[in-house]
Amino acid sequence: MSVANLIKTAISSLKSHKLRTFLTMIGIIIGISSVVTILSIGNGLKREVVQSSEDTSANKINVYFQPDNLGADYSLIESFTKSDLNSITRIEGVQKVEAAQGSIAGMSIVMSDISYFDKQTMVILDTYEGKSLNILHGRVMTEAEDNRRLIVLDYNTAKTMFENPEEALGKGVNLKGTYYEVVGVLAEAGMFSLTGSYSYVSEASKEGMGTEEVISAIDVYINPDMDKEAVFEEVKTELEKNHPNIQGEYALQDPQAITKVFEKIIGGLTAFIALITGISLFVGGIGVMNIMYVSVSERKREIGIRRAIGAKPKSILLQFLFEAIIITGIGGLLGILSGYLFSKVVGIFIPFEPVLTLGSFLGSTFTSVIVGIVFGIIPASKASKMDPIKAIYL
Repeated sequence: MSVANLIKTAISSLKSHKLRTFLTMIGIIIGISSVVTILSIGNGLKREVVQSSEDTSANKINVYFQPDNLGADYSLIESFTKSDLNSITRIEGVQKVEAAQGSIAGMSIVMSDISYFDKQTMVILDTYEGKSLNILHGRVMTEAEDNRRLIVLDYNTAKTMFENPEEALGKGVNLKGTYYEVVGVLAEAGMFSLTGSYSYVSEASKEGMGTEEVISAIDVYINPDMDKEAVFEEVKTELEKNHPNIQGEYALQDPQAITKVFEKIIGGLTAFIALITGISLFVGGIGVMNIMYVSVSERKREIGIRRAIGAKPKSILLQFLFEAIIITGIGGLLGILSGYLFSKVVGIFIPFEPVLTLGSFLGSTFTSVIVGIVFGIIPASKASKMDPIKAIYL
């Protein structure tokens, strides 16, 4: 019997048991749809990460300073200055240079000695505009007071200079020969707090100190046709010339390299979750094997008659194997469709669109067919090895 006839016979047999065939498919449908949903969400997340990276950092490199001693204060004082930005801009292939944004590395600060009579310490100054400050004592200055010499001290500085931080209110502290009135004290900074580690003055006061701002990381935008590594080496040479005594080194952080790391992490997690979810496919495969065993038992007489009139064991094996493959194949396609639709529904509630790739589609289809072969081969083999006489009369 030809393969086409065997497939027709298999389909005819499945049609005669429609309900049983559909119930057998359910396990495959659930397994495949779960895997497709997870893969679609994972692919959508990876695409979102890649697109975000390409939009914001296609020609950008981040340069930061890595001190020999991670706890050294000079890493904040001498890492980068505004003059560094100006000199790097003159390097061939560099479009522009700016302080890195969105992290600690992007914060511009001013370091200054601060004293109150015989008490003296170092303070990190920033401007209060646009920041939400957690005031423990006193208040924050208003815009109308921008031209006044006022300061909000961080908790540790106030505690160092005064026995009780609240006593700092109304006192005059000396910053670079100029007295500033303390109008507020911040609450003690938590482990991950950024704003609580700084003292705050107005923008006008900060600019009037005559101290060059310090930047702890920079973003360098380069021409698309330039080699990032080559440009970085020139940037590094320029920075080392500007800061000959600094103890540490300047390092390159390529945003696209970080994106690739995120892609690998997302891909690995997606594959792991899909694998765990795919356990339901194993359960569905067991259901296929069970139904095929039942089918073989019910059709012993049919198998015996076909063998008696000359059907070869190979034909019997292929027919039952095709039945298993058809069940899992159709179940797989229905599972892919339902998984795709479900991922679209999930996409309404997440900030990115799930994506069903061609690879996911082909992989899911291939998996469903393999499940049919693996779990259908044993019942099919049993059917092909039946003794014709016993199959007819027993």
